[in-house]
Amino acid sequence: IVFRNMKTRLHAYLFFSCVACLVNNLGYALEMQSKSFGTYVTALKLSYAGRIWLCFSLFMFVAEFTHRKIPYVIRGILPVVHVLIYATILTLDHNELYYRNLGFSMDASLTFPIFHRENGPAHHLFMQMMVVYIALVFYWLVTSMRKQKSRRSRDRHMILLIAMMAPSLSLLAQISGLFDISRVFDLTMIGNVIMTIFMYMAIFRFNLLGIIDIARDFMIDRLSEGVIAVDNEGRVQYYNEPALQLFPELKSAPQEALIHIKNALQNSDTITVKDRIYTPEENELTSNQETLGKIYSMMDATELKKNEFKLKADAEILQMAARSMKDRLLTTEELMKQDRALRHDRRHFEALLLSLLQDGKADEARKCLEERLEQEPHAIVRYCNNTTVNAAITHYVAMAELNNIKVMVKTNIPPDAGVDDMKLAIAISNLIENAINACEKLPEDERFIEINARYKEQLLLEVVNSCDKRVELDEDGFPYTEAAGHGIGTRSVLAFVKETDSEIMYIAEDKVFKVRMIIG
Repeated sequence: IVFRNMKTRLHAYLFFSCVACLVNNLGYALEMQSKSFGTYVTALKLSYAGRIWLCFSLFMFVAEFTHRKIPYVIRGILPVVHVLIYATILTLDHNELYYRNLGFSMDASLTFPIFHRENGPAHHLFMQMMVVYIALVFYWLVTSMRKQKSRRSRDRHMILLIAMMAPSLSLLAQISGLFDISRVFDLTMIGNVIMTIFMYMAIFRFNLLGIIDIARDFMIDRLSEGVIAVDNEGRVQYYNEPALQLFPELKSAPQEALIHIKNALQNSDTITVKDRIYTPEENELTSNQETLGKIYSMMDATELKKNEFKLKADAEILQMAARSMKDRLLTTEELMKQDRALRHDRRHFEALLLSLLQDGKADEARKCLEERLEQEPHAIVRYCNNTTVNAAITHYVAMAELNNIKVMVKTNIPPDAGVDDMKLAIAISNLIENAINACEKLPEDERFIEINARYKEQLLLEVVNSCDKRVELDEDGFPYTEAAGHGIGTRSVLAFVKETDSEIMYIAEDKVFKVRMIIG
């Protein structure tokens, strides 16, 4: 059961102790069946192949369970010491390091074999190590249990304490020779049986595998999102590979990664790693109404954020363009008011002029006419019947002519073109402005812009301009540029096309660039 669920070092040490206990018991069963010194010693060596590791594996298991950090040096030295001690057992026929003065006899009443020996220095070292293991295991379990807040977690620690107490007391009784039966029977076997029963209870009733298994059930290891499991004490107990790629410090300084994530959560912020944007999430980790910790997940929100930033940028562009267009329209409206006032004055002027001519005052009439012509402003050109769009075309045509660009306009845009007038005017303004920018790179005699529009159920618009070279289009057929500050107008037009469900096509030819739109 433990092997099938083995996923972490906690599971590995538990499985190691199961194997060690099995080998120890098997060897001891063979010892009890031995009828000679040779077979007994062989069975003893098999038994010690498990016994030598039993306390060590449980010691390491409890260290993992209580989150105790054992220095790497000690982790490396302890197995070497155990191997060396077992080497003295394998060669006990040729040395007196573990046992000396060996003897063998059969107890007639119990039919048990009796192995006579005296303990050597390696045996004393091994027993002292067992006592240290036991002391540390109980200290770690008790101190860890006191820190637990939930009753279920404390019960899990208590069942482990009881499970460890049984083999520990039986081992101490065996070492001290407290009971005479220890001469012919190994009392630790009884302790192992009791420990096994309680370990079953810990695994199946009190969720011995704890936060790790629940975390694994909560998510899938191969998720593309980074996932970090933290216990109630705030210690990192698990993280998947994507999380390690995002936070390499999880191996050496996991708390730094947690601080980074918690700060982002507190400020409702995102985390950027290698040009990718992640949104952290925090969820409680519970089982059977017991809170065991928290799960932090890093959701890849790069594309979502990019689209969000793009939409914000497009909205800001439209707002800026709208404010600019509003100013231009106000100016145009003012000019139109002035024009109406001048038309009113002109009627009075013409009446005055007629009166002077009728009275034969030709010189005075000529003088008045000359003064009037000097004061008369240029009339506003009307390119279409849509006032808003007409104002935009008027403004940019005047701008183009100031830059010595030949402009030809043939537009028939009705007052109701099927889309918002202001947004349509902004889109046309951006197209003409882009055309002006392209023409400015050419000699004056090569500059031209053509604006054609006609309305027939839908508005068909075409803007053609000269350019210095063939315009490059991206894979979607849209013009692109890497120059800073450029491309804003094109993005604004594309935002208008998407919003109004229109169609647009860019045609790049040698020194000529065309934009065609079917609007609405």
